[in-house]
Amino acid sequence: MNFLKLLPLMCLFAFCKSAKYTDAPKPPEQYNVGTDIPSVPSALTIPVNISVDELVRSLNTKLAGKALFEDYSFDDNGHDGLMMNAWKSQDISLFFSGNTVKYRIPLKLWVKKELLLGAAAEAEAALALNLKTTFGINPDWSLSTQTEVEYHEWLSKPVLKTGIGDISVESIANLALNRSKKTLSKTLDQYVSQQISLKPYVQEAWEAIQQPVLLDETYKMWSKTTPVSIGITPLTTYGNALSTKIAVECMNDVSFGEKPAFRENSYLPNLTLLQDAPEDFHMRFATDVPFVEAERLAKNMMVGQIFESGKKKVKIEDIALWGNNDRIVVNSKLSGSFNGNIYFIGRPAFNAEKNQIEVKDLDFHVDTHSFLMRSASWIFQGTIKRKMMQSMVFPLESQITELKSSVQQTLYNYEIQPGVVLHGNLDSLAVQDTRVTPTGIRVDLISTGKVNVYVKGR
Repeated sequence: MNFLKLLPLMCLFAFCKSAKYTDAPKPPEQYNVGTDIPSVPSALTIPVNISVDELVRSLNTKLAGKALFEDYSFDDNGHDGLMMNAWKSQDISLFFSGNTVKYRIPLKLWVKKELLLGAAAEAEAALALNLKTTFGINPDWSLSTQTEVEYHEWLSKPVLKTGIGDISVESIANLALNRSKKTLSKTLDQYVSQQISLKPYVQEAWEAIQQPVLLDETYKMWSKTTPVSIGITPLTTYGNALSTKIAVECMNDVSFGEKPAFRENSYLPNLTLLQDAPEDFHMRFATDVPFVEAERLAKNMMVGQIFESGKKKVKIEDIALWGNNDRIVVNSKLSGSFNGNIYFIGRPAFNAEKNQIEVKDLDFHVDTHSFLMRSASWIFQGTIKRKMMQSMVFPLESQITELKSSVQQTLYNYEIQPGVVLHGNLDSLAVQDTRVTPTGIRVDLISTGKVNVYVKGR
């Protein structure tokens, strides 16, 4: 038989052979866009305590050797004929009450009085100013202060030494001091507001909580916090400290693998004034079961299994998974009496009793069903669908237990960075929702408890 006679038979053989390798219509890979569930913000309370002792030391250092008031003209203040300088002579003492600070400033006073015929005489004295400052917080986190000189007391009265005798200028100095109260108050407002600045504390906490935290080194489990808003309670005094609470709303995600990409959001938004900031938190974690991991688990159970129906049988060669909106597509590559790919589809759900993700209502995809009805309906008679459903189970009990344990350990006195310490207790951790994302099956967990971030004073 020559080659030309063999050609039709070879073509027929090739056609029959290739016909055995046929695929059911492939379901598209697609994902819901913009239909994500509303995010549940976490609430972190950050108590800030500024030591009165530290503040007093800072103010005393700042004002050491500096004049609080300077007047080198006889002609100002309605030509009062008086020059006067004042500077701190002893340490300042402060007393807090509510949103008011009272303090006593011992001052050394230099006075020069214009006399007749162009002559002048000088005097030195000592007095203590008693002031009151009421403070508040501006939207840009700066401190607003309003200082008033309540009264002054002479520690040694000013006396001019002249050639004709000593002249008391207490009444004149009192008048000059009364005229100078506004200037003194303005100067002290500047110093106090510079020293009681909340923004550095808030900025430090805002940036620190954004750093990814390694929850578990073995599993490379990371928690990433993204702050979205910030508020503050009114300033008050507690014990020997100026106190307030900063409340930060943020989103939390849990990821596995290398340290997640981190871009610092250094922009600190304007504050929102709060009446109180509770310690209880509701923290949302989003953790993924990647398709790669789900495929690995499914392959371990299914690849190599053989399913028979009468004289026909097929073997599972490979498994692949992807998303189709809110469902999971299971691509099963078969060999044997049928060679090709068929597709199952189902919706992932969390089984709370067993702490595992299951693919509910897993069945042949509608196009696969129609395809097999025409070419290989015998596959329906086997147990492949039931076995495939059994393989689509992804346990989370150990992950949830490990996550809860890791979070609790992290909450216990965790130093985010020097001077910023996180401390709290985790009361509960539960699954809220299960959904399909472009990378895998996402599980939303909600934790509740108490947490605080302690920021040490500078």
